[in-house]
Amino acid sequence: MTPAVRELTWWWLDTLLLTGRSVRRTFRTPDTIFTMTAMPVIFFVFFGYVLGGMMRPPGQDYPTYLFPGLLVATITFSTMPAVIAAVSADLRSGITDRFRALPTSPSAVLTGRTAADGARNIIGIVVLVLLGAITGIDLTALGFGRAVAALALLLLYGFAMAWIAAFLAVVTRGGEAAQMIGTAVSGPLGFISSLYATPESMPSWLRIFAEHNPASHTGDALRAWLAGQPAGASPWYSAAWLVGIIAVLGWLTARRFRRTTARPPE
Repeated sequence: MTPAVRELTWWWLDTLLLTGRSVRRTFRTPDTIFTMTAMPVIFFVFFGYVLGGMMRPPGQDYPTYLFPGLLVATITFSTMPAVIAAVSADLRSGITDRFRALPTSPSAVLTGRTAADGARNIIGIVVLVLLGAITGIDLTALGFGRAVAALALLLLYGFAMAWIAAFLAVVTRGGEAAQMIGTAVSGPLGFISSLYATPESMPSWLRIFAEHNPASHTGDALRAWLAGQPAGASPWYSAAWLVGIIAVLGWLTARRFRRTTARPPE
């Protein structure tokens, strides 16, 4: 086994162990479990039925139009604060000093934390799908293949959002500013998009952002698959955005994390 392969193997094992640690911590926190289950319900009822009467998307009723967008929105607004809080807590608690004393890759610490967020996202997705089925959203056109593709795209989207959150937490060294910046980032991503309304209903200067928003591309792909129609280029645009975010911020975050947790010179 070459040194490069050995290092990659240890990195993978470290990531799996730290992912398991983060998942266990997630399910031991009652408020996290409540957020995972309550937020999808609140979003579905509020946007679908409280505000839904004011919306008239062309060609379909608003709950059907909204449902794919809520899958993306739930991940957007739940991932950012949760990952920022978790990474910030690790930075402040001194657990990183323990990891530093072990032969653990710094990037594995962050990858394990961001990957673990997928478990919470899956729960939110399941809750929303059950709500949709109960309230009459037609899911039959999705099919097995498209359902797998939709789940993969949603998890990729959540992974990208988790890296944005981890980057903010590391850059601010776990400070309170991270949550405020996270809200400033997740707000435009979630609301200036096609998740709740068609971009055609927006002013031209705002429509440009909405049409190029990765959340919009992800929601548009899910919406087409749910209707049993070709998704066109939306899945590819979404995947390109998300892979780019993960690659760039993953590298930047790991680099900054090494500096933040480095031992001071003696």
